[in-house]
Amino acid sequence: MDKYQIPSVAKACQLLQLLAANSDGLSATHLEAELGLPRTTVFRLLKTLCAEALVEKRGKQFVSGPGMLNLGFQALHSDKLRQQAAGPVQQLAQRTGLGTHLAVPNSESSLIIEVCNSAQHPKIACRPGVSTLLHASATGKVFLAFKHFDQLERLFSGRYLAALTCRTITEPEALRKELKRVIALGYALDDREYHDEVSCLAVPIRDTDGTVVAALGCTGPAGDFKGERITQLVGELKDTASAIYKAVYHRQPEPREKSALPLTYGMQASSPLMMSR
Repeated sequence: MDKYQIPSVAKACQLLQLLAANSDGLSATHLEAELGLPRTTVFRLLKTLCAEALVEKRGKQFVSGPGMLNLGFQALHSDKLRQQAAGPVQQLAQRTGLGTHLAVPNSESSLIIEVCNSAQHPKIACRPGVSTLLHASATGKVFLAFKHFDQLERLFSGRYLAALTCRTITEPEALRKELKRVIALGYALDDREYHDEVSCLAVPIRDTDGTVVAALGCTGPAGDFKGERITQLVGELKDTASAIYKAVYHRQPEPREKSALPLTYGMQASSPLMMSR
């Protein structure tokens, strides 16, 4: 561990991550075993986190508390990418009649941070904060193809690729072949691989360095993702992804307020500050 890191804070973070990954909660005994800590240390961590509403005790189980939810929503609302993408994501939904969403890479999953559900297909709905499996979702395939292709063996070594439907790709070599197709075409397709009779298309969003920082997707009935319709939707997605890129990374600097005092002769005014990205 880095000498500047605080071990107790690191363990508290690990504890919170464990609870976040187990919606039914975990017992103190289970947490002791997972964290490799003495019972008294785990007890103090839990008491502190409960006092801050980050953890909540329900019977003998501990679960994520309302403070965690509040932090999550604050993080989502403060994210500049999400803020700038909200309008284009809604407009895309209106033009296509499909549900649309924005996702970012989150460790070993795809985290949906912005959603506009379709009024035409109310049963096909999603919400911000949902994490999807990389190998089965269109946005996940985007991240695997454009961010993690060289680390596929590390990511999936010794792991079972869960089959969510009969069409989910569960063989590593088949997945690699699929990701090569994604790279060649520039978009990913979830063809009834996450939910029966539901399909999704997704394209990458890059930053100024060309790094994929997000994926933009649209979801609807599988019958709506065929032939020329796919070509049309991919065009809409790429146009919207380009608009989001320009909104986030090519914004004009804020105009400076004029100073009430004149500049001193021989000194130059400092250039306007660029907005943080």
